[in-house]
Amino acid sequence: MKPFLQCIGVRLAFILMMGAGLGVANDSADIESLFQMGRAAYYKGDYEQAHQLLSMVEQQAPKHQETRILLGDIRLKLKATGSSLKKKYESVQLTKIEFNEVTLPEALDGLRALSKAASRGTIVPNFIVTDKALQSKVITLSLTDVPLTGAIDYVARMAGARASYDLHAVLFSAASSN
Repeated sequence: MKPFLQCIGVRLAFILMMGAGLGVANDSADIESLFQMGRAAYYKGDYEQAHQLLSMVEQQAPKHQETRILLGDIRLKLKATGSSLKKKYESVQLTKIEFNEVTLPEALDGLRALSKAASRGTIVPNFIVTDKALQSKVITLSLTDVPLTGAIDYVARMAGARASYDLHAVLFSAASSN
């Protein structure tokens, strides 16, 4: 579902950007919609997507204070790492994942080991489970040919958690804490 929503978001952003010359994106509702999509991407840790969307808001409304604050933080984070953690993890392709009734921490240990093997030791993801109730969640999952980020999303969903990408780790928190 997430790739579908991202696709819609990117298409909407493209349509708004193309229509900017025609005055379509000058409508405050369109700018607010772009801001909300950019803000959501920011809080999910997708800094590249957030930067792209919020930059379009900045072009149309240069004095939009929240946009300026978020963009400043995004630029600092991207400058510090060269790219976002999500983009780095997205580059790791996992050929096969088989989890049969394992706890969330065990599944995350498995993803860490699979990622290390798939990237020849260059990418070993950091995971932090922030809610103790998630420690005992049991997961059964079977996937083939999936990027690490996709596997992280599936594991989070199966555990009833929300995964967010921080500067140095993926945080797993209760899904209701949106």
